[in-house]
Amino acid sequence: MIKQHATRVAALAAAVALLAAACGSDDDGEPGADAPDEAAEAGGEFTAYTCEPQFLVPGNSTEVCGSMVLEQLFSGLTAVNYETSEAYGVVATDWDTDDNVTWTFNLRDDFTFHNGDPVTAQTFADTWNWVVDPDNAQQNSNFFDNFVGYADVVEGNADEMEGVRVIDDTTLEIELTVPFSPLPIMLSYTAFYPLPDEAYEDIEAFEQAPVGNGRYEIDGSWEHDVQIAMDRYEDWPADNPGLADRIVWRIYDDINTAYLDVQAGNLDVLYSIPPERETTVESDFGDNIFRADTSSFTYMGLPLYQDEFQDPDIRHAMSMAIDRQAIIDAIFSGARTPATAVIPPVLAQHREDACNYCQYDPDTAADMYEAAGGPEELTVYFNSGAGHEDWTEAVANQWQQNLGVTDVTFESLEFAQYLDLHDNEEVTGPFRLGWVLSYPSPQYAMEPIYTTGQSSNYTGYANDEFDNLIREANGAPSPEEADALYQQAEDILLEDMPVIPMWYETRTVVFSDRVSNVEIDPRTFPRVEQVQVTE
Repeated sequence: MIKQHATRVAALAAAVALLAAACGSDDDGEPGADAPDEAAEAGGEFTAYTCEPQFLVPGNSTEVCGSMVLEQLFSGLTAVNYETSEAYGVVATDWDTDDNVTWTFNLRDDFTFHNGDPVTAQTFADTWNWVVDPDNAQQNSNFFDNFVGYADVVEGNADEMEGVRVIDDTTLEIELTVPFSPLPIMLSYTAFYPLPDEAYEDIEAFEQAPVGNGRYEIDGSWEHDVQIAMDRYEDWPADNPGLADRIVWRIYDDINTAYLDVQAGNLDVLYSIPPERETTVESDFGDNIFRADTSSFTYMGLPLYQDEFQDPDIRHAMSMAIDRQAIIDAIFSGARTPATAVIPPVLAQHREDACNYCQYDPDTAADMYEAAGGPEELTVYFNSGAGHEDWTEAVANQWQQNLGVTDVTFESLEFAQYLDLHDNEEVTGPFRLGWVLSYPSPQYAMEPIYTTGQSSNYTGYANDEFDNLIREANGAPSPEEADALYQQAEDILLEDMPVIPMWYETRTVVFSDRVSNVEIDPRTFPRVEQVQVTE
């Protein structure tokens, strides 16, 4: 179960009510968590920060800036109740399985796309087969790798996955190759959102103005590096439509500019502040602050496809040479927690002592680095404009001071271009990246970024024993057995250390006087559908 601890500066009692009312229902008939208070006043327009998305097609979106926009434009079969860490139905009404292999999902019959087309079981089947088709090069295709028939489609031996069966318009059957108990909660992820038929006619044109089935519909098109505007979709049939009539996502390439714009009243919601602003944020914004522990996990990845980083002792030494707490205190004013694992503290499966090489020990690190022949020159990579400059420089300084690294150069790019660099394995040195849980599961904390061949596995890590433990955990007959196996997999991962765990984030959100009910969830996604415009 996820453990969310939010520290409010603002008096946002109304927001608690927004989280408590009913939405769809899960398989036990229990209510969902994100319905607004019926008494909350709807209407108005506000602006929210985002950076330039890499993609705006659900099957291709693997980063936060695009996914949080898509989440408002699309609705999946399920969503997550972050109070219970359980899935509940959105397009699906309920589901059942006897063996965690064959699942039957029953769907509502009143969801439509913004162009009026109905959303049916066939819609999901068509979308998922399209995402998996290698001709369409969707980054999220391997989220379907445990669906029966996935390999046949990927290898060109079939056009459709045998394990996705349309029983009728409102009944969808999914058969998996192995037991996988997290399926309902995984189906809440962006990769599984449905696409209308018109998307397949010209996907590049569709991406500029996506037609979804979500609470909000895009107004106009994606104005690159400027904004994405969306209006409330009045025919959205579920119980918790967005409160605001209109949301405008303003795209920034410099988060400091966004911070100043909120101060000046030119931007209403900024869900992450620049690290250096932590010391002044309370005097800058008074009560207009919301803080919450999140699943956001920052790491320094190491390109294992480069010869100089293949010895694990080099990676261990680089980790032990970093004084995380000193960097957190100096740059983040304490607003981070040093990482001691890769499963974050917001999950019950987190262990505070999981990482043997995360303690600061510069003497041992120096000896180990020298013995292993660690590189004397490093190129450090980070995405620009998001507040990573100072702390990546501090890490590099400690490597120079503690490991005898003689020369460090820095490479930075806008986030979308930065991800392209990773996709092409053009990164040659330590790189900054982070991971947030799109759904609360230790499976998602590890499988997408560390198992062999996954699209978000930017280090190139591959370990059969780790992969097998993840598979066993996914199919374990009980949550307790699953947790033990996930933690065994985590132990292997931390011994191999393809990434250096840095810290978990307490996220600080600031907002203008024009809005209230501002919150983020453990994914760091702002709950924009709950924001109330007060002016």
